[in-house]
Amino acid sequence: MNKKSRSIGEYLFITASLFSIVFLSFILGIAMMEFRFWPYSLFKDAYDAAKAWNERLTPLSRYETDFYSLNNYPKSGVLRYNREKAYDGLTLFTSGHAQRAFLLSMEGQIVHEWHLPFSQVGWNHIPFPVGDDLISWRKVHLYPNGDLLVIYVGSGDTPWGYGLAKIDKDSHLIWKYAKRVHHDVEVGSNGKIYTLIQSISTTKIPGTHFNPPFIEDSIVVLSPEGDELKKVLISKAFLNSEFADVFEFVPAFLARGDLWHTNAVEMLDEQLAEPFPFLAGQVLISMRATDTIAVVDLNEEKVVWAIRGEWHGQHDPDFLPNGNLLIFDNQGHYGRGGRSQIIEFKPTTREVVWRYTGNEQEIFFSAIRSSQQRLPNGNTLIVSSDQGRIFEVTPQQEIVWEFINSFRSPHNDKLIAVIFSGERLQSNSLHFEFNRINQN
Repeated sequence: MNKKSRSIGEYLFITASLFSIVFLSFILGIAMMEFRFWPYSLFKDAYDAAKAWNERLTPLSRYETDFYSLNNYPKSGVLRYNREKAYDGLTLFTSGHAQRAFLLSMEGQIVHEWHLPFSQVGWNHIPFPVGDDLISWRKVHLYPNGDLLVIYVGSGDTPWGYGLAKIDKDSHLIWKYAKRVHHDVEVGSNGKIYTLIQSISTTKIPGTHFNPPFIEDSIVVLSPEGDELKKVLISKAFLNSEFADVFEFVPAFLARGDLWHTNAVEMLDEQLAEPFPFLAGQVLISMRATDTIAVVDLNEEKVVWAIRGEWHGQHDPDFLPNGNLLIFDNQGHYGRGGRSQIIEFKPTTREVVWRYTGNEQEIFFSAIRSSQQRLPNGNTLIVSSDQGRIFEVTPQQEIVWEFINSFRSPHNDKLIAVIFSGERLQSNSLHFEFNRINQN
């Protein structure tokens, strides 16, 4: 065989060999992904990490996040106010456009505001936080003297909770709790603070198909000074109870993600406990991922009651003085007027005794976030977050007060800043001098 023929043969052999190796690698790769044998987990974790880091580094502006939504309201401010039927007071709210909280009069004037950017608090528990432009205040709690508890959250980060801080009426830092606090904060009549934190779990949950890493939620109790007194892992609380089958309702796509997406915590105060089948000090939580609400005994670290109802993607279950529960059902209403509804029901029988739904003229829909508050006069204040809207309805579903967020994108008037949280406060319950800070 001459040299030229041998060279062609060697070339064809090498080409065929390389093709075979590539083909076999392709087949093995498919088999590895399909049957998930070693080293599938190593490649999968590396791929997920690279994808998450790439998304994390992709430049975004605040207006490209879910801090804004499509605006359906050409006008803003207080659009309706029935002085005879509305519950008089001041409305505290947080908006997606900035790290601020506002006190709003019934007529729509901002009478006081708080502002302390995340970058000025002095945190060091997050290695690579997003910039202030991608951070907002998710939930706040106002004390009578003007002190404010603030939850910081960062868009495009995991976990997205950034911490809890207490500031005074002039927005000066009092203390900070440097954990991944998210969604909700409540203060009991005992002065203790109840909130939620996220963490990345590297431990498999016994008896389940959930393999780490995934996001875990815990209920945390703090002293009035911000010191951690108690932490209860929600997965452990369910495993310790007769409701452990709730794990079966975690969607498969969340098995390596945000396992529970717990979005609310509320302690049952002693003055409200009598009509309930629960004990004072137990806490009510809401887990959006499984459409579940549950009551947890923090001393025993176990779930003592849990249900999945007609709601879907729910938020903010509340204890009511009459022994009922009130809940924001984000996506469970399939009639006219929008997908959201407010439901009041008996926890013992699940009987719905009152509900608010929108109609063809008053569309009511917020896919995520949102809350409601039963007011002393029997009306209900509703925060429809995605709509940038807070409104008050009577038991007969008449709207007697309505506020549309005036903060819009300066680049696109079709984008309105969402309203993260809102509640009505009695004016005479606040004992500090209002000192509005100039907006910027």
